[in-house]
Amino acid sequence: MAKKPTIATVAAHAGVAVSTVSRYLNGRYVSRPVRQRLSEVIAALGYSRSWTARNLSLGRKGCIGVVVDSSQDPWFVQLLSGIEEELAAHDTGLMLSSLELRGVYDPALVFSWIRDRRVDGLILAKSQRRERPLLRAAVDVQLPTVVVAPDEITTDVQVVRCNNIAGGEAVAAHLAALGHRRIAFAGLPEHSIDSRHRLRGLRSGLQARGIQLEARDVYTCASFTSEAGGRFAERFFERPLDVTALVLATDALAFGVMRVALQRGVRMPEDLSIVGFDGLPQGALFHPALTSVSQPMRDMGRVACSRLFDTLGGRMELTEFPMELVERESTAPAAAAHARKEMHLVVPTDRGAAAGPSADGE
Repeated sequence: MAKKPTIATVAAHAGVAVSTVSRYLNGRYVSRPVRQRLSEVIAALGYSRSWTARNLSLGRKGCIGVVVDSSQDPWFVQLLSGIEEELAAHDTGLMLSSLELRGVYDPALVFSWIRDRRVDGLILAKSQRRERPLLRAAVDVQLPTVVVAPDEITTDVQVVRCNNIAGGEAVAAHLAALGHRRIAFAGLPEHSIDSRHRLRGLRSGLQARGIQLEARDVYTCASFTSEAGGRFAERFFERPLDVTALVLATDALAFGVMRVALQRGVRMPEDLSIVGFDGLPQGALFHPALTSVSQPMRDMGRVACSRLFDTLGGRMELTEFPMELVERESTAPAAAAHARKEMHLVVPTDRGAAAGPSADGE
């Protein structure tokens, strides 16, 4: 069996030093004639570099860690696609950790990655206050870290996020143009920056058009899931419907609300226009298809990964993406809703008297 060519074999055939071959392979400067000769020799010998040896020489592991609450989150699935695209270009592997894999928050695996330097860097998706110890540990050992759509202000790490305030303003302009004047918002707990910024943009955009978002029409859901949206909707639809549009802080929440609305006989958008945030692909499959403010999630994943490799070289920066309103069938002019008399929804007799939603929407 022929012996596999090594970097020394390439150097001998090309008549150059091993260090010159190494510079060529690592993309550093080599004169054009030498570059051409090395390219021809490598092709003739069928040489392929050992990435294990390369990573060892650079003091790297050849993989990054990606951390999220749940890898089943549809938003994260889109983000991960972009991360994988960029990793393929760097011949780098991926280690994945769901912090709530078994239904209980457990960051122990990620702490071990950091402590033992088992990864070359970390990408944390939707990091919260509870991830502060993880971020602090990564910074303390100078492990390159990127956070994507963080739920609080972070420092000393790369940040990739969207302009959620502008996204909320876009929703306000859209609903106001359709004639909506009584609008409700349901979002996430107070710690969520994305939710707060979406609400802030919506409120300021409406105020600029002479429309007040009443405090009684702002609700909080326990989480971003469709199940939480459904639980909120069960309470929301138990009272007379006195708004013409409902804005949800995430598409997942909107999916849960729309399911309950259909069960309760609420016509969308004739009785109630619905808007979500994130632009998940599933929104186009609903009936009616969901109007949503889209995040470029694949691009965010790709850029987060790219920024991580930039960080390996010492460069730090904030990257903020614009959001785009995707108008579909779940929003329509409010004329019909304004013209109707107060609508009382039919509630199953075994549920008792109607009751308004709780302060937290649960």
